[in-house]
Amino acid sequence: MAHDKAFIALRMVTGIIFLMHGFAKLQKGMDAVSVMFVDLGLPGWLAYPVLAMELVGGLALILGVGAGFAAWGLAVIMAGAIVTVKWKNGFIGGPGKSGYEFDLILLAVTVCVGLKRTEKRPG
Repeated sequence: MAHDKAFIALRMVTGIIFLMHGFAKLQKGMDAVSVMFVDLGLPGWLAYPVLAMELVGGLALILGVGAGFAAWGLAVIMAGAIVTVKWKNGFIGGPGKSGYEFDLILLAVTVCVGLKRTEKRPG
């Protein structure tokens, strides 16, 4: 019982993190975010599906509706961020460069949410 409540709290907090990252991209402006993706060596158009997944996926994790499916999409984003952007900075990073430790914990949580089987309610 406490385990289930803890899992729900973890899922919801992770959803809030993704939702807020999506809002941050909107506030920055998608043109600027697209340029940032290009500067990182990624296609600029990729910023839009990442934004959509962060917003919709984050909301799904918060509400618990479609959370398992959303978690896999978010896990792909985190794995992609680690491999394409953060890996070269190392686990902790260095001066002015963040490592992949935060992305790794988000990847781990989203994989756990994706693997969690939902139990059917009695009746």
